[in-house]
Amino acid sequence: MNESKLAYLAAKRTVDDRALNRHTFDRFANELATREEPVRIVELGAGVGTMIGRLVTRDALPDRVSYRAVDRDPACIDYARERVPEWVAAAGYEIEAKHRDRPGTTTFVARDDDRRLEITLETADGFAIDDRADAVLGAAFFDLVDLETAIPAVEDLLAPDGVLYAPITFDGGTSFAPRDPLDERLERWYHRHMDEIRDGGSSRAGQALLTTLPARGWDVLAAGGSDWVVRPAGGADEGDGDGMGYPARERVVVSHLLETIENATAAFVPDRLDADERTRWLERRRCELAADELVAVAHNLDVLARFAGDTRRLRTMGRT
Repeated sequence: MNESKLAYLAAKRTVDDRALNRHTFDRFANELATREEPVRIVELGAGVGTMIGRLVTRDALPDRVSYRAVDRDPACIDYARERVPEWVAAAGYEIEAKHRDRPGTTTFVARDDDRRLEITLETADGFAIDDRADAVLGAAFFDLVDLETAIPAVEDLLAPDGVLYAPITFDGGTSFAPRDPLDERLERWYHRHMDEIRDGGSSRAGQALLTTLPARGWDVLAAGGSDWVVRPAGGADEGDGDGMGYPARERVVVSHLLETIENATAAFVPDRLDADERTRWLERRRCELAADELVAVAHNLDVLARFAGDTRRLRTMGRT
């Protein structure tokens, strides 16, 4: 993974913080609180570990937690290895021990009064691991994978009555302001690239979860919108210090979104899109971004569901 992608994953933390559906997040925290401790959490596609930082900052974890964060990209895990202990310490925990279990895997223990948090950061394919978790979490993840493969894999990871929390799941809306005559066509082809060309994922993954999970016997406990809204800040308290600009490093997020759209829609040039018009649109958007004038919006859904079955037990019975 290149440095620009890592910068994007780190920069979008504040965007996700604002976007998360509060009701669904609180219900997830309540579900964790009902489990027998230590609570076992597995995060798939953990990226640079920002969800761990968010959970400890918001005091959303039970007193005793074992947290396994998995990502296929070793650069993400390397970044998380450096930053997650800092975020955990900033939330009041004391880092007690840290060691590498094997190449690509680091475990550390953090304590805060009577609380104990064990975190393992691991380079691995989340669908190939073996575990037994009270909760599986995938933030901005389930729109990047094939649900027909992902959901059975999650079921194999979960203990009976375990929960899946899938926040920031993209669901078919990308727009910019001010508007441009080419917006609707580019959005349509951008989403079509997700559905037909990109390896895995869907432009309507949020809604797909809401139908796929119940069809497999899951109970959807909570769901709600978690739209990204990235805009120039209105004052120095939010901006880059000069009363203008974008909050934190969110300019990086919009720049990455434009780059992603550029790469995706290139697949339809020149057959389906006019190359000159596409170039004009990109140049206009980058000029607006540089001038602190561009607003970007993406529609997402947060989904929390409980799995009432025991897939491993049922499959074992079926083989006997």
